[in-house]
Amino acid sequence: MAESNDPLHALDTKHLQVGAETFDIVRLYAGLLRRWWLIAITFVATVIGTAVWTSRQVPVYRADASIVIDLTPPQVLKNVPEVVDLGSGNFWSTKEYFETQYRIMKSRAVAEQVIARLGLDHDYDYLHIDPRLDENAKAQIVKNMDIPERVMNSLLLVPVRDSRVVNIGIEDTNPQRAADLANAVAEEYIEQNVERKLVTSHGASAWLAGQLSALRHKMEEAEKALYQFKEQNHKYLIAGSGQGLINQRVSMLGDELLRAEVERVRQETRIESLKESLEKSKDLEIKAESFPKVFENQLVNVQRETLARLETDRSELAERYQPGHPKLISLERRVTDVKNRLKHAIQVVLDSIDSEYRQKLEENRRYQSMFGEAKQQALEMNRLEVQYDRLRRDKDLTQGMFDTLLKRQREIDIAGLLRTNNIRLLDRALVPGGSVRPNKRLNLSLGALVGLLLGLAMASLLELLDRTVKSQDDIEKGLGLPLLGILPTIPGGLSGQDKANTIKRDLHVSVSPTSAVSECARAIRTSLLFASPDRPFKILLVASTGPREGKTTAATSIGITMAQSGNRVLLVDGDLRRPRLHHTFDCRSNSGLSTVILGESSLEEAIKPTGVERLFLLPAGPVPPNPAELLQSERCAEVLRTLADRFDRVIVDSPPLGVVTDALIMSTRADGLVLVLRAGKTPKKLAHRGRRTLLDVKAHIYGAVLNDVDLGSRTGQYYYYYYRYGYYPNEEPKATASTAS
Repeated sequence: MAESNDPLHALDTKHLQVGAETFDIVRLYAGLLRRWWLIAITFVATVIGTAVWTSRQVPVYRADASIVIDLTPPQVLKNVPEVVDLGSGNFWSTKEYFETQYRIMKSRAVAEQVIARLGLDHDYDYLHIDPRLDENAKAQIVKNMDIPERVMNSLLLVPVRDSRVVNIGIEDTNPQRAADLANAVAEEYIEQNVERKLVTSHGASAWLAGQLSALRHKMEEAEKALYQFKEQNHKYLIAGSGQGLINQRVSMLGDELLRAEVERVRQETRIESLKESLEKSKDLEIKAESFPKVFENQLVNVQRETLARLETDRSELAERYQPGHPKLISLERRVTDVKNRLKHAIQVVLDSIDSEYRQKLEENRRYQSMFGEAKQQALEMNRLEVQYDRLRRDKDLTQGMFDTLLKRQREIDIAGLLRTNNIRLLDRALVPGGSVRPNKRLNLSLGALVGLLLGLAMASLLELLDRTVKSQDDIEKGLGLPLLGILPTIPGGLSGQDKANTIKRDLHVSVSPTSAVSECARAIRTSLLFASPDRPFKILLVASTGPREGKTTAATSIGITMAQSGNRVLLVDGDLRRPRLHHTFDCRSNSGLSTVILGESSLEEAIKPTGVERLFLLPAGPVPPNPAELLQSERCAEVLRTLADRFDRVIVDSPPLGVVTDALIMSTRADGLVLVLRAGKTPKKLAHRGRRTLLDVKAHIYGAVLNDVDLGSRTGQYYYYYYRYGYYPNEEPKATASTAS
């Protein structure tokens, strides 16, 4: 058959890949409505189960006692600190303190005291022990039980927000026992808090007594060592009292020694300079006079003035008299005498300088000796002072420690006599008037909610796991095929095996022309006529991806609606393996398509009337051993061409695609193909595979028909109203002359 140029044929290359599925809230809603029965069953079953479970529960009662945890205990003795810090300070330590107290309340130590107080180890009702057992058996069971753990697990601590109040709750099957347990836990916790303080105080007092005994012995030894040191070093007492004077003396001697040393160096420098000058000059008088000591000496100055005056007189006489004059000679003698006296005076001054220098040397030596003695004495005194300070320090330290511990021991002894506590009982637990569990109203409400949510979850899960074709989007977006129309669910269903139901279903369009099924079949017919208006089909193949998808019913319905529109239509049963159309129209199948292809009968003998005007049937005939080879023969192609010439429309019912290759062979002989998919039954994967195999053989697919659609569902109602749009009751669409030809 020639391939059509219709745009739908572009599916061969345009829709090779199926579009990805997306979440559709409308589809999910429709699925939930379709599975309302599952939601209802789950809801009712959950509510009933919750009611039964609640009625079988043992009533549990709760009693609450309240205590107050103060941060600090009452201060009876203002300046006597406690051994145990019963309070706390900053935020984080306060938080840790309260958390610690909660742990203590739920501790095994408190639980054991409560058990001993109430005798719970002999309360067989609390321990759930059968009272009919003998005492040995009961004792063995009690021995193997962890009773404190039972008490701890039944204890509920609820701190009151923004306060220091804590509610101690106990849940038990006996209301009186619940109140007794709550009160016992509160009282034992308060008592243990006081006992903890007293035990710690007694322990601290005993430890301090031992420390004081050791310190007393140590203090006596320190006092004895200090006394012996004073006795052996009595000089130290004097040194100790004059330590400041000795230090002052050392300081003064050091200053004098430094001054004498400086003066000695200065004198030594002068003498060395004078000696150097005298050695270089012959005129002792002139050089010596330049030194301050000589220059400042009165005797030297008198002689120097006298010499100057005589020198002046000599100059005047020398101008007046000749040399050798007696006056000049006399004056010369006087000058010589004065010079001698000047030299003598200068020599005396120089001798005094040298003598002074020697005195400075001696003074410096003595100062050095005195400074050394003073320094040695100071060092000895320092050594003795270090030893004395160490002994005195040891004695004072031991004395201080002893006094501190003695004072603390007395404080602890006084504080131990006080039973102050920072925890007090606020309210005692009362016997509860009603149970807290089971809460029937709450349980039934939660059961109803859980049942509804569970039903919705199960229905949603089934809908999400449903991988079958159900809607137009599944066909158009998922498969990439146009939807030609739907066929609603026909009474009797596709699962019926009864022959009468099968015939009634196949001929429903003819028997009930005004039904919804008939209207949908006519809509499919119209879609096929408009699928290729330029080249109307002559041979139409109706196929499905699997068995029991309504392929034969769809082919029969399409054929009947085509005949009702005025076309001469031939139904060909192309299923040579499991033929059915001869049963639908109640005719014999001794001759049919197989015999015509083999030449054993003519078309006139094989074609049968159907009882529907302008509708004829070519049965499958006897089932051949090789249907695929028979349909693939050239003779089969000639038979189909002959039928296309004699009838306006030839509609071929073929076997399923996924079972045998007969449908693929027949698709190459037909002008076009209609793929029938059963709503909610045909798997998408199988539909994809069938479409792909048809495209592989270049079959011309007009589109798909969604069969067995429930018009009572939201999706089915939408399709039904859509296809009825524009028609009045008892009317049906009329095919135009061009499309009916």
